[in-house]
Amino acid sequence: MTALYIILGILAFILILLMLPFRVKVEYEDEVHIRIGYAFLNFTVLPQKPKKPRKPKKPRKKKKPDENKKPETKPEKKKKNPILEYKDKHGLEGLLDLIREIVHIVADLLKGLAKHLKISDLVINAVIAGEDSADTAMKYGYACSVIYPAVSLLENKAVLKKHKEDISAGFLAEKTVIEFRFTAKIRVLFILAAVIPSLFKFLKTIAKMK
Repeated sequence: MTALYIILGILAFILILLMLPFRVKVEYEDEVHIRIGYAFLNFTVLPQKPKKPRKPKKPRKKKKPDENKKPETKPEKKKKNPILEYKDKHGLEGLLDLIREIVHIVADLLKGLAKHLKISDLVINAVIAGEDSADTAMKYGYACSVIYPAVSLLENKAVLKKHKEDISAGFLAEKTVIEFRFTAKIRVLFILAAVIPSLFKFLKTIAKMK
């Protein structure tokens, strides 16, 4: 009976870990800041901390080369490119079919992840400036044509709780200024549920290259 309780406890613990969300926070103003977190763990991906300078190692005494000994020369082995090999074997059409399969797998993976992705905060503030008024107007129109459809796509494909976009043309501004903030989370269970089937499909597709 004790063993059963231990097994149930382990399963309950694993289930709790799977239900905990994986968190991502991205901020940009003067530089990019990326933080990821899971449970009580938090890591800063960017900006990276400067590495401490290593202490210089003491130089080792070099052994005198044996003048009578001939230097060994190993023949260099050329690495075969598996993609080119697959193209030679199956032709360009076969290679394109393989690439198409991989793209479909990645698209299905992103689609499976997106519907479980919860975006709690999305802020985009931008003042678009160009070299002159005409250039500013052109760049402003392009920025609007990219940003607003992208946010609309997120609304349709993910759970977007809070968002704010303020894009303006800076005719009097000296340079373009952008502020971006993005906070999202997704449960580990949903990540595994989407990644594992896609991984099997990917391995099956890659096996065709052999």
